[in-house]
Amino acid sequence: MTHEEAFAAVDSAIWEMGEAFGGLPDADIWVRAHPRLLSVGELASHVGCAFGNYFLEEFESPLRAESTRYYPHSVDDPLVLDMGSEAVYGEVKRLYELAKARFLADRPDLSATSTVRDDWTWGYLVEYMAFHTAYHTGQMYSVRHMMGHETPDN
Repeated sequence: MTHEEAFAAVDSAIWEMGEAFGGLPDADIWVRAHPRLLSVGELASHVGCAFGNYFLEEFESPLRAESTRYYPHSVDDPLVLDMGSEAVYGEVKRLYELAKARFLADRPDLSATSTVRDDWTWGYLVEYMAFHTAYHTGQMYSVRHMMGHETPDN
């Protein structure tokens, strides 16, 4: 499998996330449909920063907040940024594109242990990021449905 083929499912997942943002009003990006359910913006921040944390040695992003790394830290510390829907998805996509570019430039052995988790290979890390992105995209759709939004076909 080539590195491009390994990343193909991640490409699809990030595209689907873009669909989840379709028609999302800026006023609702940081709204929680329930106090224990993260907002679309918080979920996007979590995914975007995962690309940075796993693939980039250092990165800057307005979405970067320690609380978004793990749900137990996020649920009681709501994140609200002065960013609308288009800006949030644009930033997630920027981090994804930087991560993909780094991965394709470095071309690590897919069966070698990753430098960020000693229990994951590079191949599994890419596979996980496809799952991770798709999983949280599904949550975004659920949040939107709970808020009464009409969403693109999902």
